[in-house]
Amino acid sequence: MTLGDDKKRAGKRPVAADYTKALKSLAPLPPSYLAMLQFHYRQPERTARASEVGYAAGFRKNPGAAANLNYGRLARLVGSFLGLQPKGVKMSVLARFKRPDGHWRWIMREELAEALESLGWVGPVLELLPGEMPEKSQLHEGAVYRVAVTAYERNPEARRACIAHYGASCIVCGFNFKATYGLKEDFVHVHHLRMLAEVGKEYTINPIKDLRPVCANCHSVIHLKAPPYSIDKLKAMIAARGRAKSES
Repeated sequence: MTLGDDKKRAGKRPVAADYTKALKSLAPLPPSYLAMLQFHYRQPERTARASEVGYAAGFRKNPGAAANLNYGRLARLVGSFLGLQPKGVKMSVLARFKRPDGHWRWIMREELAEALESLGWVGPVLELLPGEMPEKSQLHEGAVYRVAVTAYERNPEARRACIAHYGASCIVCGFNFKATYGLKEDFVHVHHLRMLAEVGKEYTINPIKDLRPVCANCHSVIHLKAPPYSIDKLKAMIAARGRAKSES
């Protein structure tokens, strides 16, 4: 039996507000659960493979199986709150499925996506700009911080130290916001070579070894997949495109 069958039997289809109440009842979610939801939400068409979701949540040993297990657990908790008891795949409470090329894809339910937005668990609240967090004297990253949700703190002093060493130009493509837009202050994203969701706890960061300045475009491409593209991979992609253009 699918979730659709279960909803017909119950006579009411859960809406975003119902998912919001369910997630609120489970808050605070374990960091790995929150990381899975955030990653899944941000994928194109909110569609991803289990292994990608698991890796984004920090599972390194058999990430696909770990994602199935943990996403399934979350689905059972949400389903229990909503009064849904699908006899088929429990995860259907949170996602739909398709298999276009022999590999299963998870498609986040729109009601769940809307609930995550209404709770502020995805979107601008979690995409904190550098400097929005209180400063600290020690360079720690990954400290759990309560804003509207649990987010990983990004220390502004570590960002400044990274830019002081590498400069404010994108280390991948060389783009410079100040030179292009005439900004009075240096602006650039800072990429963490170690995923904060992978660390899972506070650690002392080395701004030179652990951080790199990148432009918004390159930063977005880096995180298009899990594990993220490496900086060297992005440079190779750009170089390959350049060669292809010159040969055409």
